[in-house]
Amino acid sequence: MVINLDMNIIKAISKIGMKCKVNKIVLFGSRARGDNKKTSDIDLAVYCDENFQNEGKMYFELDGMDTLLKLDIIFVNSNTDKKLIENIERDGVIIYEAIWK
Repeated sequence: MVINLDMNIIKAISKIGMKCKVNKIVLFGSRARGDNKKTSDIDLAVYCDENFQNEGKMYFELDGMDTLLKLDIIFVNSNTDKKLIENIERDGVIIYEAIWK
Protein backbone atom coordinates (compact mmCIF):
# COMPACT_ATOMS: atom_id res chain seq x y z
CA MET A 1 0.00 0.00 0.00
CA VAL A 2 1.39 3.35 -1.08
CA ILE A 3 -0.15 6.67 -0.13
CA ASN A 4 1.56 9.74 -1.52
CA LEU A 5 -0.48 12.24 0.43
CA ASP A 6 0.33 14.31 3.50
CA MET A 7 -1.03 12.80 6.72
CA ASN A 8 -2.69 16.12 7.67
CA ILE A 9 -4.70 16.01 4.44
CA ILE A 10 -5.70 12.38 5.10
CA LYS A 11 -6.84 13.32 8.62
CA ALA A 12 -8.82 16.29 7.29
CA ILE A 13 -10.53 14.12 4.67
CA SER A 14 -11.39 11.50 7.31
CA LYS A 15 -12.85 14.15 9.60
CA ILE A 16 -15.00 15.49 6.75
CA GLY A 17 -16.16 11.95 5.91
CA MET A 18 -17.27 11.46 9.49
CA LYS A 19 -18.96 14.87 9.62
CA CYS A 20 -20.88 14.25 6.37
CA LYS A 21 -21.75 10.66 7.36
CA VAL A 22 -20.40 8.87 4.29
CA ASN A 23 -19.77 5.12 4.29
CA LYS A 24 -16.21 5.16 3.00
CA ILE A 25 -13.63 7.36 1.26
CA VAL A 26 -11.04 5.77 -1.01
CA LEU A 27 -7.96 7.47 -2.43
CA PHE A 28 -7.34 6.18 -5.95
CA GLY A 29 -5.38 7.14 -9.03
CA SER A 30 -1.72 8.12 -9.12
CA ARG A 31 -1.46 9.07 -5.44
CA ALA A 32 -2.74 5.63 -4.38
CA ARG A 33 -0.50 3.82 -6.89
CA GLY A 34 2.55 5.87 -5.96
CA ASP A 35 3.27 7.14 -9.48
CA ASN A 36 2.06 10.70 -8.90
CA LYS A 37 3.87 13.94 -9.59
CA LYS A 38 4.21 16.65 -6.94
CA THR A 39 1.23 18.56 -8.39
CA SER A 40 -0.98 15.54 -9.19
CA ASP A 41 -4.60 15.88 -8.13
CA ILE A 42 -6.23 13.98 -5.29
CA ASP A 43 -8.72 11.42 -6.62
CA LEU A 44 -11.34 10.49 -4.04
CA ALA A 45 -14.16 7.97 -4.30
CA VAL A 46 -16.83 8.78 -1.72
CA TYR A 47 -19.06 5.78 -1.06
CA CYS A 48 -22.58 6.71 0.00
CA ASP A 49 -26.18 5.58 -0.21
CA GLU A 50 -28.43 6.58 -3.12
CA ASN A 51 -30.37 8.92 -0.83
CA PHE A 52 -27.20 10.73 0.35
CA GLN A 53 -28.09 14.40 0.88
CA ASN A 54 -24.70 15.88 1.75
CA GLU A 55 -22.91 16.10 -1.62
CA GLY A 56 -22.92 19.90 -1.55
CA LYS A 57 -21.69 19.98 2.03
CA MET A 58 -19.00 17.44 1.18
CA TYR A 59 -17.74 19.52 -1.78
CA PHE A 60 -17.78 22.66 0.38
CA GLU A 61 -15.86 21.03 3.24
CA LEU A 62 -13.27 19.40 0.96
CA ASP A 63 -12.80 22.62 -0.99
CA GLY A 64 -12.01 24.40 2.27
CA MET A 65 -9.08 22.12 3.10
CA ASP A 66 -5.63 23.64 3.44
CA THR A 67 -4.12 22.38 0.17
CA LEU A 68 -3.37 23.82 -3.25
CA LEU A 69 -3.88 20.41 -4.87
CA LYS A 70 -6.95 19.91 -7.07
CA LEU A 71 -9.53 17.47 -5.74
CA ASP A 72 -11.38 15.12 -8.07
CA ILE A 73 -14.36 13.65 -6.21
CA ILE A 74 -16.58 10.81 -7.39
CA PHE A 75 -19.64 9.78 -5.40
CA VAL A 76 -20.06 6.00 -5.56
CA ASN A 77 -23.33 4.18 -5.03
CA SER A 78 -25.20 1.25 -6.61
CA ASN A 79 -25.75 3.30 -9.79
CA THR A 80 -22.02 3.89 -10.41
CA ASP A 81 -20.37 2.23 -13.42
CA LYS A 82 -19.10 -1.22 -12.38
CA LYS A 83 -15.82 -0.87 -14.34
CA LEU A 84 -15.03 2.36 -12.50
CA ILE A 85 -15.72 0.68 -9.16
CA GLU A 86 -13.42 -2.23 -10.13
CA ASN A 87 -10.61 0.23 -10.94
CA ILE A 88 -11.10 2.12 -7.69
CA GLU A 89 -11.12 -1.08 -5.64
CA ARG A 90 -8.09 -2.52 -7.46
CA ASP A 91 -5.83 0.53 -7.03
CA GLY A 92 -7.51 2.38 -4.19
CA VAL A 93 -6.56 2.83 -0.55
CA ILE A 94 -9.27 3.30 2.07
CA ILE A 95 -8.57 6.47 4.04
CA TYR A 96 -11.88 6.60 5.91
CA GLU A 97 -14.52 4.01 6.71
CA ALA A 98 -17.55 4.53 8.91
CA ILE A 99 -17.73 2.38 12.00
CA TRP A 100 -21.37 3.23 12.62
CA LYS A 101 -22.72 1.42 9.56
